[in-house]
Amino acid sequence: MKKSIALFSAACVLATGLGAFVGCGGDKDKDNSKTVMNVSLNPEVEFVLDSDNKVVSVNALNEEGNLVISAEAFENVEGKSAEEAAQLFVQVSAETGFLVSGTASDGENEVEIEFSCNKEEAKALYQGVKSKVETYLADKAITVKMELEEGITEEELEALVAECAPYMDKAEIAALNTMELVETIYESRKETADFYSQELKNAYYEAKAFAMQQVEYETMAENIDVLHKLACDTAFELYSGAVELIETTRLTMLVKENSPYQIALKAFREAKTAYLNYRSEVAAMEQTEKTEAILERLASLEKVVEDTEEALLKAGADANAQLDTLKERAKEAYDAVIEKLNEANVKAKDHAKKISENQKAKQEEFFTKFESDYAAFIEKAKTDWANMKTELENRTAEGDAEEQA
Repeated sequence: MKKSIALFSAACVLATGLGAFVGCGGDKDKDNSKTVMNVSLNPEVEFVLDSDNKVVSVNALNEEGNLVISAEAFENVEGKSAEEAAQLFVQVSAETGFLVSGTASDGENEVEIEFSCNKEEAKALYQGVKSKVETYLADKAITVKMELEEGITEEELEALVAECAPYMDKAEIAALNTMELVETIYESRKETADFYSQELKNAYYEAKAFAMQQVEYETMAENIDVLHKLACDTAFELYSGAVELIETTRLTMLVKENSPYQIALKAFREAKTAYLNYRSEVAAMEQTEKTEAILERLASLEKVVEDTEEALLKAGADANAQLDTLKERAKEAYDAVIEKLNEANVKAKDHAKKISENQKAKQEEFFTKFESDYAAFIEKAKTDWANMKTELENRTAEGDAEEQA
């Protein structure tokens, strides 16, 4: 498990409300700038590149993306060029059937790439990536349609930061420039590099935010007079209870094996595996072999994928609707804590340096505890994707053996 933890600058300005702390930095030199590269087929993967366009982090943007990046080929992706990273993406996609060998139908084998840099830089990067990918796939007799998308907008980067840094409020995020937004994304992605689950990553980001708020309160509580301490502690206990309810609900609805989301994800994996394997089989057939019955079966399997994906999205939406309500209550509870602290004349801005130092000191402990508490879920997520990948690769291996025979 990677232990790289994002630390806050001592110059960070701490805020109140649900977003109690913020990572910040000044304008960065060009040599320190980073770029986000998203590669999408159906699996969607995000690469953060350094100023030399070398990969410094990789992250799945959807559940199927976790299958791709959990592959052994991605173990040493950091340090590879943007071109090499994109090749790895299509390599694993081809091995698992997301890319079709043989005759591809409309909508298949379409790879989209987008960057967070300016249009000229994006175009130059794209040409290098396109050349590398097409050269690799030519040897595999796979034809792809590659497109350079409009680019990742600042609004989209802000949405990513809001997702992976929930401790920041909208005003704090809006105050960051493009390089700072990408840097914040990069630091957060490093921490969840081995979490091959969208919901585990969300759980980590939000648990971290709550943990850092606790540090903020504990630091300020050292300065509360006896008269106000009981009221402040009582308010914080109510907030802690609201946070615990969020954690329990997340586990019950999204993370545990018997949760609605994980049950739906299992069904989706099984449906997708059956569909991709049969699609690869059909694509390898001569056109005259593709009978109406075969095509109907393929369409039926695709419909099952669509239905299970819809059920998966609904399970996630239902759970997150409940969580949003609980998080709003937690915010109200923490606002009440801040109000009590203000009544005691204790304000975060007066203790910002000490709070920042204490939060830095607490982060490694928080990471280790989360890793330990969620160890079984972290391991299961990786195992489940590995099992799916094996089932998909077996189909590919069988097809290769038949061709050689």
